[in-house]
Amino acid sequence: MQARTSSRVRITAPGSAKSPRGATWDIQFDDLSEGGCRVDDPRHGLELGAVVKLTIAGTGPHHSEVAWRQGDRVGLEFMRPISEGVFSAMAEGEWDKARELSADQIGRFPIRRVR
Repeated sequence: MQARTSSRVRITAPGSAKSPRGATWDIQFDDLSEGGCRVDDPRHGLELGAVVKLTIAGTGPHHSEVAWRQGDRVGLEFMRPISEGVFSAMAEGEWDKARELSADQIGRFPIRRVR
């Protein structure tokens, strides 16, 4: 398991998850970083390595991969980290601002330099 590269904050945010098989269900987010989150999965619908689409308080979609599981708790790593502005708004509970900033970034991809 890789070490976390961004700080984690406690939040209270509703959201949803969509599994690779198309099943969608509501989840509660209570732990978030720019690189991922932790959620409860009591139905055990999230398998290690599965790619999941998340909506967090109306922001997203945030594509993520199931990185670990401990009982009902699951760690999800975002395939594209949440931008600093969106993350800051989420950490402060400014959901309208987070949604607005998130909508502005849809379709933008990080630039990678090939060596």
